[in-house]
Amino acid sequence: MLYFIIAGIAGIVFASLIIAFRKVFFEMLEASIGLANEVLSNEDEQIKQIKLISALKRILIALFKVIGVVTVIILGTILPLLIYGYFSDISFKNLDFSSGWFLLSLSIGSIFPFVFKKKKKVENYSEASMLLHKLILNNYNLSKFLFSFDKRFKKGETINDNSNFLIVSGLARAGTTSLTDQLFKAGKFSSLDYSNMPFLLAPNLWKKMYNPKKAQLKERKHGDKMMFGLNTIEALEEYFFKAFLNDEFIKDSTLVKHTINEDVYDKYLKYHSLIRADNSHLYLSKNNNLILRYPSLRKYNKEFKAIFLFRNPVEHADSLFNQHTRFKQFQNDDDFIETYMDWLGHHEFGGNHKVFSFNEEASVDIKYDRDSLDYWLAVWFNYYSYLLTLDNSNFMLIEYKDYLEQPKVVLEYLESKMSMDFDYSHVEPFTNTKNIDTSSCDKSLLASVSEVYNSLVKQKILFK
Repeated sequence: MLYFIIAGIAGIVFASLIIAFRKVFFEMLEASIGLANEVLSNEDEQIKQIKLISALKRILIALFKVIGVVTVIILGTILPLLIYGYFSDISFKNLDFSSGWFLLSLSIGSIFPFVFKKKKKVENYSEASMLLHKLILNNYNLSKFLFSFDKRFKKGETINDNSNFLIVSGLARAGTTSLTDQLFKAGKFSSLDYSNMPFLLAPNLWKKMYNPKKAQLKERKHGDKMMFGLNTIEALEEYFFKAFLNDEFIKDSTLVKHTINEDVYDKYLKYHSLIRADNSHLYLSKNNNLILRYPSLRKYNKEFKAIFLFRNPVEHADSLFNQHTRFKQFQNDDDFIETYMDWLGHHEFGGNHKVFSFNEEASVDIKYDRDSLDYWLAVWFNYYSYLLTLDNSNFMLIEYKDYLEQPKVVLEYLESKMSMDFDYSHVEPFTNTKNIDTSSCDKSLLASVSEVYNSLVKQKILFK
């Protein structure tokens, strides 16, 4: 009996050591997927070879670590049995390793550490889920490979490419999430949602394995009473551009204005067809980075609809400042949040904040401290002064205040522009009242943003 108890202890040691050294096995898995990712690369052969050598070095280092860890696990597991043999005066080779009772005791013991292991979870993401996200989202070539044959997993009729689609954009905190959500509920739109994570470029393949029908809603981290769940649409399409442009527009402190070539544009339309439910549905997305490539997209497509939202600059800057403060704290508490935002191209605020650069330079000079209202007023000015330089004949400029006060009227206008029939059962007006102290702000900056704001008001859509 004592021997089988010792066997159970050996099982506990075995499982405990696996849990303790699990990150070494994760590293080996990441290195293996990383090597596969480089093999799939279409880059210049010299560059590809350099990256392959680097990936091979990484996998060899990971392999040596795994060998070392496996050795430790084996020694740790047999140690209790060696001790038992020593005190029982039984040689190790004569111990019972094959009976059903030994195997049962070892198995039961190995279960205990997993049952009582404290599960580390970030929001809705378990450690295994975070690893899966890292394996897929960190490897662009793998994601693009999955994209190339995702169409074969699409159910139903063949979905044709459609150059008519709708993108909702604006500087973050301009009401883009709310308007996109209302549009999705009102019309026959298809869009990415949280259930598509992390296989964002292969939504149909992932749906074969994971397709939640209903998810519990909870308030998002912004603290703005916007509810979300796995079936809630979100700004996820930016990963497409990150992957196919290989992050070329993402610099240390800026997101740079850029052009896309015709091949990327054609793939973008094919991407829409993977997401659209059927040929009667239009693709809908919220993308606050649209402004960086808007002229480039317009060069290939005069048909698609774009909405740019703007907001009173003081209110808008204050909202950005508050979110910056909130997310810096969240990211300090858990670095996965910042990693997650980086994957999705969300650099609006927080520790990974980046400014839009519209002159194709790698840096933008904003002289104010990020932890000041002036800084976010300057961010507002940078964005909307550039928006005023764009040809506004092909996009709809909507003020946040108009949408707040009369959402149904705004949606009715968009219904007409999209030639669609909307359902208004979900529409409710909003309220937003807050007094903001600007006494310490730079007066010349306030005057500049006020001038840009007045110009936007003159160009905005007027609703009856």
